[in-house]
Amino acid sequence: MRTHYILAVAAVVISAIVIAIYWPGLQGGFFFDDGPSILQADGVQLQSLSSDSLHQAWSSGGAGPSGRPVAQLTFALNHYFNGFEPFAFKATNLAIHLICGFLVFGLANHLIRATSHLAKSRPILFAPVGVASMWLLHPIQLLPVLHVVQRMTSLSALFLLAALLLHISAREPNERFGTLKLFVAWAVLWPLSFLSKETGALFPLFVLAWEMIVRRHAFGQLDRFALAFAALVGSAMLATMAYGLSPRGQWLWSGYDLRSFSVVERVLTEGRVLWFYLRLILLSQFELFGLYHDDIELSTDLVAPWTTLPALVGLGGLVWLAWRARIRAPLLSFGIVWFFIGHLLESTALPLETAHEHRNYLPLFGVLLVGAWALERARQLAGNYQTVGTTLAAVMLVNVTFVTALRSHQFEEDGRRTQIEAQHHRSSARAQFDAGQFMADRGDAQSSASPSFHFAAAHLQLSCNLALDGKMCWLGLINLNCQAGEPLPPDWTRELSRRLRETPFAPADRNVLYGLKEMAIAGKICLSRPEIDGLFAAALANSSVTPAVQAMLHSWHADYLWLRENDMVAARHALGQSLILNPGNASNRLKWAQLLFIAGEHDATAKLLLTLRGENLSGEERKTLAELAAAININP
Repeated sequence: MRTHYILAVAAVVISAIVIAIYWPGLQGGFFFDDGPSILQADGVQLQSLSSDSLHQAWSSGGAGPSGRPVAQLTFALNHYFNGFEPFAFKATNLAIHLICGFLVFGLANHLIRATSHLAKSRPILFAPVGVASMWLLHPIQLLPVLHVVQRMTSLSALFLLAALLLHISAREPNERFGTLKLFVAWAVLWPLSFLSKETGALFPLFVLAWEMIVRRHAFGQLDRFALAFAALVGSAMLATMAYGLSPRGQWLWSGYDLRSFSVVERVLTEGRVLWFYLRLILLSQFELFGLYHDDIELSTDLVAPWTTLPALVGLGGLVWLAWRARIRAPLLSFGIVWFFIGHLLESTALPLETAHEHRNYLPLFGVLLVGAWALERARQLAGNYQTVGTTLAAVMLVNVTFVTALRSHQFEEDGRRTQIEAQHHRSSARAQFDAGQFMADRGDAQSSASPSFHFAAAHLQLSCNLALDGKMCWLGLINLNCQAGEPLPPDWTRELSRRLRETPFAPADRNVLYGLKEMAIAGKICLSRPEIDGLFAAALANSSVTPAVQAMLHSWHADYLWLRENDMVAARHALGQSLILNPGNASNRLKWAQLLFIAGEHDATAKLLLTLRGENLSGEERKTLAELAAAININP
């Protein structure tokens, strides 16, 4: 009872500290990827809890192969109860983070007790409490809380940790409800983890590591279940590798067409990135953390930069250490293996961006287990080792708490967030763009004599110079001068056109054309129609633009021609090109119906409206459909 009381008090105190530290950051707004997955996803704007609305929310995601529907549904529920209020979204993220912290405590408690020679002594409780506290308070965990869209990461981790704990409980000797627990872990929680984010697919590997290292140590051997499970997971991994190398699996690597690096360069770079993550975890210097890490130099071969080869050799040494320690130091071995498994999808060969801090949300646990093992070893040694180890752990906990508090204060306000990011990451094109865009959005930036105008121009120009295939920075510069009434240097539009036509067209680059047409329709940009037509033509001529994206660009061009230039002939031609490429797009078919109606072709409009019955349209589009139907006296 006394132990339970102490744990309850510790849980309340630690939770209160976490909430207090994150409170300033909860006041911040949406940023970066929050736009496409939340603010611009029609299904997230849930207006009712009907089955149709919930289904639309479920299928509203565009991130990852699965669309991450579980996370999308939680975003929609946030909107239903609080609208697009950032505080509510971030407070939900914090609640998920706290629940994950309790699960981390439970898992750490099991692992330390199963592998420790001191498991029967009362002070062993300090280790799992310390692991959970460090995990909750570490600054590398901040983005899954304050960057709303990274709920995908924390929610997936929540279901994965719960599934692993349930699997461990089910494998206890003489467990009465073992079969039921295994069913819930594998048939309910694992799919929920995967459908929150694809990293949930790593769950079987975490289970395998526990079976092969921790449970084997506890029971002295592998039972038939563990052997069969190892064979099954091994076969699945071989099948996955074979699929990835087969013609059918080439879609996994198609993303490299949109990247400025090759698969070899990414794998080489990730060796250095993993050590960078470990530096962030162990040293936790405030200025090293950031929303973006596009300032990390690419490794083009084993000696460029020279740290590439030592980094890979060092990782190989960690793998060797994990193997050697699996019998005599299972907690050390399991912690290292956990870290590597956690990075297996996002930090190896898949064509993702090279580095993001949120990828350490689960892997951090493995590093903390290694720390717990080191503290246990210190307790076993004579002299002052225990005092030194405990003091070092306490200093690290105070340091990470302080750095997290600083970062939370930074994320409280967009100006503070963007300007500190730009100051700490001078070589990050994205950080410079965000800082420039914030300054450009200030009201006084509309005067070329204001400091805001000059700061914005400097940040945006630096962003363009750093990212040789960057495009949004040029649109930002053009818009900045237009709003201030300054003449545009002719080479700006030419350079933007060249980059749209010749450099890899990344997924975010479509936002350049979307922003261009939105600003043009609102009359906020001073480009002529030939210049705007030319920019769309340049993007459409890019060989890396897929037919699906081409259809999107044609549709946006049609919006501009119709709503800004009032050229219905050109608008119908552009929208027609979009429908040729993607004839099933319901939104574009509704636009076509509007153009037909404007042209007086009411019979054709009526036929088209009837085909739109039951299509997946947003609430605003359904309103437009109803208005058109009423105008021509039909019941769609």
